[in-house]
Amino acid sequence: MGIDRVNTAATGRGRTVCVTGAGGFIASWLVKLLLEKGYAVHGTVRNPDDMTRNAHLRALEGATNRLTLFRVDLLDKKSLVAAFQGCEGVFHTACPVTNDPEKMIEPAVNGTRNLINAAAEVGSIRCVVMMSSIGAVYMDPRRTLDGKADETCWSDLEFCKNTKVSLINSHSCMLEAPYTC
Repeated sequence: MGIDRVNTAATGRGRTVCVTGAGGFIASWLVKLLLEKGYAVHGTVRNPDDMTRNAHLRALEGATNRLTLFRVDLLDKKSLVAAFQGCEGVFHTACPVTNDPEKMIEPAVNGTRNLINAAAEVGSIRCVVMMSSIGAVYMDPRRTLDGKADETCWSDLEFCKNTKVSLINSHSCMLEAPYTC
């Protein structure tokens, strides 16, 4: 969706969505855009009481009245269910980041499965948008520079493991997880 299309999109007034990993770079810009459009936003963060880490979110226009931060652990489905109450959509941007692939991939995959199952359990969720980086689809040594990348493309997981690109590997696994639930 191009920026022109986003700017002319219908208002979100009276609608509530959840953004996982709300404190992250891309997610915080998404929260800003959603608030500007009038949406109420449930943002998931590790610690909603951390005023320093969440200051940029709380400073957003509309945040005082329409942004609620939830303490969520993606491996704890109950915390996801609580954050999703009253929401009609979820933007999933959260992904653990660490240098240890074992501490990143398993939580990314199982967290995404929990998210999908929690959304189904809540019942009001009509749409889950899985967000990631281009690395989730573009890390494939067989892909040519002029080859297109779309929703049918995935990074080569073995290539990512062998080159120690753990974040890309976890994003690819995270995005594939809903198809294996």
